[in-house]
Amino acid sequence: MIPAEIAPNPDVLATNRGRVGDRYYLMSPDTMVENSLPFLPPYSAVVLAAPQGTTARFGQTLLTLEDGAASTGELGDGFENFLFVVEGALDVHSPAAGDDPAGAWALRREGFLFLPEGRTFGIRAAGATRVLWVKKRYTAVPGLGAPEIVHGDLGDVAGTDDAWIDGSYGQCLPDDARYDMAMNIMRFREGARFRMNEIHHQEHGLYLLSGGGVYHLDGDHLEVRADDFIYMAPYCTQAFTVAGAGETAYLLYKDVNRDGF
Repeated sequence: MIPAEIAPNPDVLATNRGRVGDRYYLMSPDTMVENSLPFLPPYSAVVLAAPQGTTARFGQTLLTLEDGAASTGELGDGFENFLFVVEGALDVHSPAAGDDPAGAWALRREGFLFLPEGRTFGIRAAGATRVLWVKKRYTAVPGLGAPEIVHGDLGDVAGTDDAWIDGSYGQCLPDDARYDMAMNIMRFREGARFRMNEIHHQEHGLYLLSGGGVYHLDGDHLEVRADDFIYMAPYCTQAFTVAGAGETAYLLYKDVNRDGF
């Protein structure tokens, strides 16, 4: 279930910050609907992004799992998959695939795991846990090998200062042409703001981990807070201004190293 502190308030009229534009949408926690998905506990998944009804070429799901909750079948078949623990802890296993041996990983808060296409996985929660699961179909390029498994912790991801966004970005996945997706941690201090309005052919899935501010999307100005999700389609005008005290950080999906064909 969605934690009580971010669940809809039954005493408030049906107004919220959620918004659907032509090339973006904002999902605040009080607009998120729990779903049941194959091989996962009932009503444990909020589908944040999917091709159904959108231009998205990736999927992103927020899983909320009770202690001991586990998958009952192999997940992620036919996709490359990225898991990130928002809170709690998650044990992940992946069976052997071809010549690649089986693997097991214990992810704690802000731990992450990337599995290339061809590796399925199963999960079990160790305590009350929330997990972001991103998946997409891999775009292979002749002459480039397949990407490799990546396992890490957000605290170990170094940030690179970027004057254009008035903040820093850290890359969870290697800056390597074999990888066609990026998962970046974007960090901003109080008062930071983008120095440009970005327009590019890549799409984004943005999950706000902490802080908040105003996101500028296709001419609209939207208040955003921790636990919000934003989908940005290709060529959506975008910029961000931080508001409030403390650090603001978000996890950002982006398709990379391919030209969109």
